[in-house]
Amino acid sequence: MNTMIQKQNPGILHPSELQDWLTAHGISTVTTKECAYLLGIPEKEVPQRLVRLRAKGHMVSAARGLWIAVPAEYREMGAPEPIRYIHNLMGFYECDYCIGWLSAASLHGASHHAPQVFQVAVSKTLRKRTVGRSELQFFFRSYVPQITKSKISISNGSALVCSPGATMLMVAADPLNCGGIDNVATIIYELADNHSDFMRNVMTDARLFPKAAVRRLGWILEHVAEADVSELLNYCSGSSEPALLSPGGARSGSIDKKWNVIENRRIEADI
Repeated sequence: MNTMIQKQNPGILHPSELQDWLTAHGISTVTTKECAYLLGIPEKEVPQRLVRLRAKGHMVSAARGLWIAVPAEYREMGAPEPIRYIHNLMGFYECDYCIGWLSAASLHGASHHAPQVFQVAVSKTLRKRTVGRSELQFFFRSYVPQITKSKISISNGSALVCSPGATMLMVAADPLNCGGIDNVATIIYELADNHSDFMRNVMTDARLFPKAAVRRLGWILEHVAEADVSELLNYCSGSSEPALLSPGGARSGSIDKKWNVIENRRIEADI
């Protein structure tokens, strides 16, 4: 239970006071158990007692048993931005996570194409959901506990986002999650341009990804971002199945023997 809530006497609030009290005390999410404690009612009565607050847009459900307080400035959107409650939501599910793909790229300054969904890599299977006007997509990935992350401070808390180098690997591995290979190339170019030390994280996390994704990233870094890829090229040396530059495309095209990549389409990065 939240320590601030524990300090209060049970039943100190009327339901109509709940959202204002939570916001005033810097609490963005609250469990059904915590609501019951503050309202002095059985847990099974909480959903019914919150009906009016939900109808007014003052509270919204993020998961069964977890509620989000919606301050006045977020009422039009139906809920705060996901980054403001994702850490608490993942804690509620006892799930390792990191914000990834387009959402991470945007947070790291590669915002040429604003993401339409909030994408999160997770250590257990979770269903996608819509909270307010925001769509949250969750992708199970076994590498989540090990991948390099950084903590972003936000009001009332923090959130974990994968590093710029890890973001490059994620988008190279999953172009279909990112609007296709042209958009992936644009993202990688922008991340390389904005973060000069990206290769350190790429080399740390490369072992977590298929070699095909790593070679695809190397090809884009060399041909689109014009980056120094000598260290990555050495990592990718050795025999292996050729990787498709555009996954899901035809297996025809010239082979870049340096990266062992089949150039099955022309890359048109928006740079």
